[in-house]
Amino acid sequence: MNKQLKIQLGLSILFLCLAEIVGTILFPLRWVRIIWLILTNGIAACFFIWQLFVLEKNQDELIKWVNENAEDSVKQVLDTMPVGIVKFNKKTKEKIWLNPFTEYIVSNNNEIISEREIKQFIDQDKVNNHFWVIGNKKYYFYLYEQQSLIYFFDVTNEQNLKDKIAKSQPVVGIISVDNYDDITEKMEEKEVANLNSYITSEIADYLKSQQAFSRKLNNEKYIFVTQYSHLKEMIEKKFDLLDKLRNESNEKVGKTITLSMGVSYGKEDIYSLGVTANNNLEIALVRGGDQVVVKENIDGATPIYFGGVSNSTVKRTMVRTRAMAMAFKGVVQETEEIYVMGHHFPDMDALASSIGVAYIAHLYNVPVYVILDKKQLIPDVERCLEEIEQMPELSKLIISPQKAISQHKENSLLVMVDHSNPLLSINTELYEVFKKIVVIDHHRRGAEFPDNPLLSYIETAASSVCELVTELIQYQSSVRGERLSRLEATLLLAGIIVDTRSFMIHTTSRTFDVASYLRTLGADSEKVQALFANDLSVYLKISGIVENSKFVREDIVVAVGEEGEVYDGVTIAKAADTLLSMTGIKASFVISRREDEIISISARSKGKINVQLIMEKMGGGGHFDNAAAQFIGVTLQEVEGRLFKLIDENVDKVYSVNEH
Repeated sequence: MNKQLKIQLGLSILFLCLAEIVGTILFPLRWVRIIWLILTNGIAACFFIWQLFVLEKNQDELIKWVNENAEDSVKQVLDTMPVGIVKFNKKTKEKIWLNPFTEYIVSNNNEIISEREIKQFIDQDKVNNHFWVIGNKKYYFYLYEQQSLIYFFDVTNEQNLKDKIAKSQPVVGIISVDNYDDITEKMEEKEVANLNSYITSEIADYLKSQQAFSRKLNNEKYIFVTQYSHLKEMIEKKFDLLDKLRNESNEKVGKTITLSMGVSYGKEDIYSLGVTANNNLEIALVRGGDQVVVKENIDGATPIYFGGVSNSTVKRTMVRTRAMAMAFKGVVQETEEIYVMGHHFPDMDALASSIGVAYIAHLYNVPVYVILDKKQLIPDVERCLEEIEQMPELSKLIISPQKAISQHKENSLLVMVDHSNPLLSINTELYEVFKKIVVIDHHRRGAEFPDNPLLSYIETAASSVCELVTELIQYQSSVRGERLSRLEATLLLAGIIVDTRSFMIHTTSRTFDVASYLRTLGADSEKVQALFANDLSVYLKISGIVENSKFVREDIVVAVGEEGEVYDGVTIAKAADTLLSMTGIKASFVISRREDEIISISARSKGKINVQLIMEKMGGGGHFDNAAAQFIGVTLQEVEGRLFKLIDENVDKVYSVNEH
């Protein structure tokens, strides 16, 4: 009830009260007083009704006036406010109406809002992309598909400010000369001085051109600080300093020089960026060097890789091996129990290196178990298990992933051998239950990697993990314990022989030193050959794959297994090796269906063609001359077509720089 109505009601009641008092005084007769009261009440009621009528009329006029003014205001707002509005037909997606602001910006840029543009707005909304760029302006739009409306606002200034802030983000980078020790080992002092001057000059000139502040830390390392806008330029040019120095250094100083970089950017403090940059450099080095790793300094960011077109240039030192051996010893001694796990469908290198790690744990009286899934066995490993079962002290160490999950303890340690990607483990569920992890691998490190491992021993220049583990064993000489058994030594030697293709690839002097050490412990080379012997059915499968080979180039061949045939990993690898042994073949790729219904590619090279680069682009990885990839939900023909396309697109990158 409004104020005016309350006043009218109060006056009517007051009038009635006064009329009754006056009637009582002036009219002593009862019937006269009744007539007086009826008359006065009628007059009061009529007055009250008349006031209500007047009030209602005034309110109607007020509402009409408000509506008219509101319509005018809304129309004025729609005509003048800097907000775009598009009304469209829900079915046909044709425009129905545009407000003047929309018409203004569209006509100013010679654009139209048609059915195609409206469908584009709808498609962008589905992928959560709400920006519309027209002319030099950027708009953020809201789509209300049920109401067939699109609203958009000019956010040009906000986006320009955001871009400016993004471009000014600090960047920290660390540069390392991969092969400095190798190059300067036999140089005269004058030659070393000239080399240092040349490297410093090239790096300083490059960084100065990118407006980066840099300083030389020592003869092998440099650090620089810049902004993201300049880092973006380096990324667009794919860090061409690496190619320039690699290609020109031999002519300038008589040696081929390669660099690695770790770069980090973000909104964090400089110290945090420096830590991340150093970690990125470590990744670049363990991946083989001659490359750049760039990563934003936020949790979950994916590293970006550049370079890596030449074979591994990282020098393995005995000092690093000794340090790793002592560090691993410390981790083992502080652990309640150890579990060792290789990659799924483990090969000889994964199994034998697991046995080697178990031996080290045994030296320090730490309970140890080797995890093996009996459903993931290849023929070579099955034959090895038959040998292991003849030694109860070894066979009792092998347990299933399920048993490991049920019996592991809070302080248990997981050692990942021959892989560093948790997704490639024998059992990913088992990986998740461990908080303490050690990685021992010889493959290039990828984006997927355990968070904060206690120890990461990755040497891409090593022939195999068996070689690395055997060296770790050699540095435990101060420990009194039993020597490696003949079978353990034989298995470790077998792992090396498999990964080096009988010492034909990936071999260094240290590989032969390790093999010699294992032979002195009684490693049986004849048993190794027996473990790898092919039966007739496997030989026929290999022959069938070789028969289905096609040339991509005159020195690159691709073979595809039969559509209805299933192949194990060893057969695929041996087929690739067989193709590679042919005259004139420098790289081979074998595509086939695995037992687990996965399509896989096994890639091999004689060291002149970078098969790892192709496999990484297909989602896999590995070494420069030994790599692989796997696929689910695709056909053999689809994988073959994609492989041919990638080889053609990257043909100039896959050939080793040593070829030029």
